[in-house]
Amino acid sequence: MRNKKAIIYRILEVLLLLIWVFPLVWMVITSLKFENEVVTRNFTFLPENPTLQNYIDAFQSTYILQWLLNSLIISLVTMVATFILDAPIAYAFAKIRFPGRNILFWAVMAGMMVPFQVLIVPLYLQFNSYGLVNTLSAAIIPRLAMPIGIFILRQFYEGIPDALEEAAFIDGAGRLRTFVRIILPLGKAAATTVIILAFINAWNDFLWPLIAINESQKYTITVGIANFQGTHGTQYSLIMAGAVIASIPELIFFLIFRRKIIDGIAMTGIKG
Repeated sequence: MRNKKAIIYRILEVLLLLIWVFPLVWMVITSLKFENEVVTRNFTFLPENPTLQNYIDAFQSTYILQWLLNSLIISLVTMVATFILDAPIAYAFAKIRFPGRNILFWAVMAGMMVPFQVLIVPLYLQFNSYGLVNTLSAAIIPRLAMPIGIFILRQFYEGIPDALEEAAFIDGAGRLRTFVRIILPLGKAAATTVIILAFINAWNDFLWPLIAINESQKYTITVGIANFQGTHGTQYSLIMAGAVIASIPELIFFLIFRRKIIDGIAMTGIKG
């Protein structure tokens, strides 16, 4: 009976894997086709004459390198700043007893339930009044604090024994030194998770950069690829080539840090 269940689970896992992988495979294959092979009644899965011309056109006729650089700057700054802001906030919620701590924590968590679309108009008006519209700063600032990052770090910090802090206090260490020398090193797994999630969220962000940035050279990679449709008609093979190029940095990050992400999420847990 158990063997049958195990076989069923494996079949389901394979099916889910195929469902997830197929769009990626289709994207790569389409990027290697000429446009007349993509838009045709005679469907072929594999390209008859594989070509890299779409990638050449993407680099020669667009600002794709600049878009990649813009996205990299935004993602790296967001990644670092998010951790710098989230870590001390999470530590305060986890280890410092102050009135209204739980209420304030759940108020921060409630921010995850507010759709970002609701904030777009007031955010745009505010950034416009500060003269930040059409700058990379406009794409960075709204992503600097991440509630899910605070949650992950707080859950991990709560699991660190208070005895370690008390020993540091006895030795004369202050709150800041204890946080930097003890809490942060012990929380590397959770910190890595938050850092990579912040990078991925910033890299994939589309709606807000689309609204906040209107100069083509300042586009992020996601916005730039979306504008292929308007700039080059609807050249699906070129769009797919751009999507493949945009996926490479994110894929590299995931392959490098995948084990740390899984370990960090598993170690934080959800406490009752």
